[in-house]
Amino acid sequence: MFTLDCDAGGFVRLTIGGKIDEAQMKDGLEEFLKIVEAADKTDFLYTIENFEFPALQAIAVEMGYIPRLISSLPKIGKVAVVADQAWLRKAADIEGMLIPGLTIQTFPPDGEDDAKAWLTA
Repeated sequence: MFTLDCDAGGFVRLTIGGKIDEAQMKDGLEEFLKIVEAADKTDFLYTIENFEFPALQAIAVEMGYIPRLISSLPKIGKVAVVADQAWLRKAADIEGMLIPGLTIQTFPPDGEDDAKAWLTA
């Protein structure tokens, strides 16, 4: 699953779960880029539950989007990551440290209210 929805709090909710196939990856990335490219800055609430590694074809699709994803970075505001697996939260923390200008804060599964408060502060 890879879905995006605009939240009344002024941020975009991106939900990832299970195993993502090639079509879901393509559709999700197209929707993500459409949202990011349409605004000056977009904040995101990523919710990741029951994550499984994507299919190999899905990873290949994502690699094809890397140039567009990198060019969209200046339009991404704050990113709150709520994940049920500690290693995903740690990976997001590292990503935030390695990518200049990207502000990521991670939260445990019961921290969604805190994540929303951080995004809207």
